[in-house]
Amino acid sequence: MNDPFELSPNIEPSQFNQRRLEALLRQDHYIEEAYRKEGQRHRLTRKEFKRLYLKDVPRRADEALPRIPKNLERIRRNFPDKFSKYWRLICASVVRDSVLMWSHYAENHTGLVLEFDTKQPPFSKIPSDCWLTVKYSDKKADYVYSHKNREFRERMFAMAASKASIWSYENEIRIVLPDTSLRDGRFLRLTTKSVAAVYCGCRMSAADKKLVQAALSSQHFKHIKLWLASLNESDYALKFKEPI
Repeated sequence: MNDPFELSPNIEPSQFNQRRLEALLRQDHYIEEAYRKEGQRHRLTRKEFKRLYLKDVPRRADEALPRIPKNLERIRRNFPDKFSKYWRLICASVVRDSVLMWSHYAENHTGLVLEFDTKQPPFSKIPSDCWLTVKYSDKKADYVYSHKNREFRERMFAMAASKASIWSYENEIRIVLPDTSLRDGRFLRLTTKSVAAVYCGCRMSAADKKLVQAALSSQHFKHIKLWLASLNESDYALKFKEPI
């Protein structure tokens, strides 16, 4: 992510009080983590360690409380890393004619834009809750911790769908996918039918346009429309036309 505020939530320390901490520390994965660090060293069985650990939870929570502010700052910094342990983001837009995005993401208008048909695989096979419409705001989204898998997933996805208002011109759509569903953990396999159109930038070289046209002349790509961008004569805007 080029924006350092991506996946940077607001986490209120007040949500972590003594009672909440004790409930967190009683969860199985915290007990297992403590056993790996302490129980094996003292040659205790898991059952023996768990019995002693649960009696010690109030003391552990009381000891952890003063460290909450420092720990939350570390969590904020590491939030993108935590997200990327589970998921990958595909970032797209619902607009094709943003002058700014052509400048930023298409080599100063010398590149191209692909339009996808989301009714075709692989997009048609992606669950609806994995499609995120980005919400833009001047305030960071609040993150409330939950140990429940469904709530954890929903809140992480909400973070992935939050960006600063300054980015609102992007009209962004995001798709969240587990890295295990992607080739090499990074690449979504497209089908021929999933590409609906290609838009060539207004500064694309004649040689590159010929290469694009030659590629689309293949029988497999006959259904893909080709559009050429040019500058509007009177407005600061792009216009598109099909090649003659």
